[in-house]
Amino acid sequence: MKRQRNKDAYEDPVCGMEISRKTALDEFSYHGKTYYFCAGTCREAFEAEPEKYLRQHRQHGVRPK
Repeated sequence: MKRQRNKDAYEDPVCGMEISRKTALDEFSYHGKTYYFCAGTCREAFEAEPEKYLRQHRQHGVRPK
């Protein structure tokens, strides 16, 4: 069973912590999308290598590298 997540909750893409816009200590926009972070160090890590932290999805038979 898939866990239902609060619609106002976001996952810090670096550490996986669940946060909201109100509790996020930092944010960063990348390719038109805003990502929220629990700490400045997580934002710095993401900013340095965003593709490392973005999940790759399988679409129409295309597999991530």
